[in-house]
Amino acid sequence: MKKSLLFVFAMCVLVSTAVQAVAQQSPPTGPPKVLSMFREDIKAGRGTAHENVETGYVRAMQKAKWPVWYLAMTPVFGGTEAWFVTPYDSFASLQKDRDNTNKNAQLTADTDRMDVLDAEFRTGQRSIVCVLNEELSYGKPIDISQMRFFSITTVRVRPGHDDEYREARKILVDALKKANADANTALYSVAAGMPGGTYMIFTPRKSLAELDPNPAMGKAIQDAMGESNTKKRQKLLAESVNGTDTSVYAFSAKMSYVPKEWAKTGGDFWTPKPPPPPRPAAKKPAAADKPAEKK
Repeated sequence: MKKSLLFVFAMCVLVSTAVQAVAQQSPPTGPPKVLSMFREDIKAGRGTAHENVETGYVRAMQKAKWPVWYLAMTPVFGGTEAWFVTPYDSFASLQKDRDNTNKNAQLTADTDRMDVLDAEFRTGQRSIVCVLNEELSYGKPIDISQMRFFSITTVRVRPGHDDEYREARKILVDALKKANADANTALYSVAAGMPGGTYMIFTPRKSLAELDPNPAMGKAIQDAMGESNTKKRQKLLAESVNGTDTSVYAFSAKMSYVPKEWAKTGGDFWTPKPPPPPRPAAKKPAAADKPAEKK
């Protein structure tokens, strides 16, 4: 069952500054220790229909009053996938959620029924699990309910070069601290579901405007890093990194199952109104009712 996998194996993306693993926690707080994500590849042109089906999972979770929440996201640029992310404070918490899900017959039946409907709109799926590296992350706790986007950078490191990559990342984090940069990034290492040596860096954003360059902050970070460390970092990255990809994802309130408190702290965004019912088509007059034609 798909959403059972979400809580069990389902794994990887929320992020950098999400609320903790248990559902009803008060923001702000730091990134979760274990991040799980279930990614679905959606058929082209079926995004809206898929979204409507996904609301059925949300209703099932609400009916069960499930204590573990998940955040849904869709890409802003390119792609047609949907991401479902669940935060945990440990693998033990993930295991407990899995066991509780399997014991709940009604929730299992509801999600199994939704899986059949949802399968019509998917061409593939993948589950991933990531583990937070606190030393290589940076930022103060924030209220994730007020965020609307995540920038996600996936880094693929050459086999045997993880130490070099981590050293390069540490140089950057130290510079961010020294410059007291106004930034939040959480670095996770992929534990399962993707090739070894894969890292994911999550940056929460309130708006796409935050993607605009900030020369002042960039200079402050560069000055804090210094010429020597800059050259050292560039060399380490050249030797260790095989490639990187950056994507931007928008939160989907309709497909997310989030704490009730988010409606207070995150505004109306988390309580979207259902679309109005379609208006009935205007009734065409019968032939006998048509006015006589003028001669």
